[in-house]
Amino acid sequence: MAVTETTTESWGSRLGGSIKGVAIGGLLFIAGIPLLFWNEGRAVKTAKALEEGASVCVPLPNADTIDATMDGKLVHVNGTAVTEDVLADDIFTDLAPKAIRLTRKVEFYQWVENQKTEKKKNVGGSETTVTTYTYSKKWVSSPVDSSSFREAGHDNQVFLPEATARTLVAENVRYGAFELTNSQIGRISGAKNVELKPEYIPEGLKGRVTLSGNYAYVGFPVGGMMQPGMMNNMTPAPGMQPGVVPPGMVQTVATQPVPAEKIGAVPQTTMGGFVTVPSIQPNRMPVTNVDGVPFVITPDGTPTPVMPNGIYYAGNLHAITATVPGNGFVYPAAPVVQYAAIPGYGSLPLFTIENKSYVRLATGALAPYIRQAASAGQIIVNGTPIAVTVSTTAAPAPAYNTAPAVQPAMVQPGAVATTMGTGNTMPATTATGAVQGTANPGNPQVGDVRISWTMIPAEMPVSIIAVQTGSTFAPYVAKDSAADGYTVDLLETGTKTKEEMFQNAENANTMMTWILRVVGWLMMYMGLKMILKPLEVLGDVLPILGDLIGIGTGILAFLIATPVALITIAIAWLFYRPILGIILLVLAGGLLYLLIKKRAAAKAAKAPKDEPAPAEEPTPSESAE
Repeated sequence: MAVTETTTESWGSRLGGSIKGVAIGGLLFIAGIPLLFWNEGRAVKTAKALEEGASVCVPLPNADTIDATMDGKLVHVNGTAVTEDVLADDIFTDLAPKAIRLTRKVEFYQWVENQKTEKKKNVGGSETTVTTYTYSKKWVSSPVDSSSFREAGHDNQVFLPEATARTLVAENVRYGAFELTNSQIGRISGAKNVELKPEYIPEGLKGRVTLSGNYAYVGFPVGGMMQPGMMNNMTPAPGMQPGVVPPGMVQTVATQPVPAEKIGAVPQTTMGGFVTVPSIQPNRMPVTNVDGVPFVITPDGTPTPVMPNGIYYAGNLHAITATVPGNGFVYPAAPVVQYAAIPGYGSLPLFTIENKSYVRLATGALAPYIRQAASAGQIIVNGTPIAVTVSTTAAPAPAYNTAPAVQPAMVQPGAVATTMGTGNTMPATTATGAVQGTANPGNPQVGDVRISWTMIPAEMPVSIIAVQTGSTFAPYVAKDSAADGYTVDLLETGTKTKEEMFQNAENANTMMTWILRVVGWLMMYMGLKMILKPLEVLGDVLPILGDLIGIGTGILAFLIATPVALITIAIAWLFYRPILGIILLVLAGGLLYLLIKKRAAAKAAKAPKDEPAPAEEPTPSESAE
């Protein structure tokens, strides 16, 4: 579904805005000039320093020993960077390899708001803007604040908010007999994906993490909310149809009993209320219903579903006490809760979400309820129907409150579930070694977190060009006055020759020079466009006239920005390489000459032409003669 917003800006408002932009455009145009001038000096000085470095660089046979006679010289050497430092991730603490660098990449599955804008100029100079907002779910690099979305119903949550991108770098890296500096360590490349293993999963995340390829997917807390339909979207076993579960696939999980007095009448779907969690929050916390599911905001700011058996906080189950009528709080209406009696299991409350009914299992899964009669129906667990009876009671059946309940648990085909005394389900391990938690990579849910790691191994071949200084290396400072003290300090991963390294450095210098040239020219061009913008807005009284003026101002900005940029570059080169500077000046002068000549021709074409005087008729006397 899309949301459309239409706004109209008056001609006067547009004209005022364009006039304000003239000052910004002027500053942008002026700023492009020193940028271009500085860039040319930087390029020449870098090239001079590299040229000087290539002429004085000497080979170092190896890095295994320190040759004092090479101290102070610019050397080229091939060797292996080695570290013994252990880099430990602060969330997956058992993921602690010896590595030069360990990088954690974190992505969040979120609703995102997509914006498409169309502008239309109106007669009289006003402009109508039609903005269309659409919504989609994507993996993004940071959580998305959905509170400002134009359309409700696209609420974001994050199941592991403490996960952020992070990079750890070894402090001690040896290079044979030498030690690398922090700058050199930081330039070592060649990262590889970290192979994830089940033993890396921390205790607090067990049952929530699914390992797939190079990613660890973190889903909702065990015992937390599962979105409607998620169970039915789980990937079926090879060769099986969706919803069909092979014999023996329904596993069981034992859960701890929860005393009846700790439950109360919280699990109704449309009422508010308060709960207290004695073990973490002695004060009352208001209950907020989201899509029919009651939530509280725990002390760390995380929205946590309220379950009949408590809430999960920091990966552990905590019993709740509900504030119900008679204890100081009155619901807007008397809560009426229906409970489904599951044979051999106990009674669970029915939740209504988007006009569909569910019961929530101890695993956190929502099992769909199919009504067949006023007091009977069936729930679907892993595709298996289970007949239940339904009644309205004040509290769940005693079997659910006072005795350990054995509940069906979702387990992927080929997996074996392990029971825990706390109600958490250990991750299921498949025959291939993958781990299945509450996250489903094939059908991610809003709030899922995807984490991957890359690392530069503890041993990497490295080539260096730098000054040998004792047991380390330092940048070489060029002595040529034309290089203005620029330095040479090169490092590349792999085994490279001296010639390859200097050539790569020259190529990088050339690329950076052209990038900054384009940036400087764009600053000048866009600045001129902003300076000329009021002319276009003035012409927008008739939209077609404004469009023609806009095309003209664009051409004019190009014809001015290009020669000015070339002149700036040429003047800069006159300070460093006069011959090339003169050539550029000639080119710029030629462009200006053509521009002036074209304008003069255009004026001549518009000027009125003198009509020739009529020829005089001869007089009779002249005719006679």
